[in-house]
Amino acid sequence: MNALVKSIVIAAIANTASLAFAAWIFPAFNVRHTGFIFAAALFTFFSVALKGLVVNTVNRFARGYTVIGGLVLTWVALLLTDLIVPARGFAIEGMGTWAGVTAIVWAAGIAYGEVDTKAPTPRKS
Repeated sequence: MNALVKSIVIAAIANTASLAFAAWIFPAFNVRHTGFIFAAALFTFFSVALKGLVVNTVNRFARGYTVIGGLVLTWVALLLTDLIVPARGFAIEGMGTWAGVTAIVWAAGIAYGEVDTKAPTPRKS
């Protein structure tokens, strides 16, 4: 299995687990089976794509993976997922729920980064 595929598979597992955990913890985070599967796949796509976009466009000295940057990317990926997946399958309601879900999924992303030690290297310019 090449590094990119392995990285995406590990990200999908981490994202699915963290979204399921967040849905279990927060009553205002509603997911349904079919919507959840689509949402987990879509969120994985957005999180990998956004991370890749940032890694490939921002100066390597300025891009340090900061807490704020990671939280913002996670929030944007969740927002895009929430906007695309129908509300009957995936819906995050309330500021506290948004903050909590973002924090849980972001923390899982940090843990996933520790496991995925062979992630694809950024493109050199």
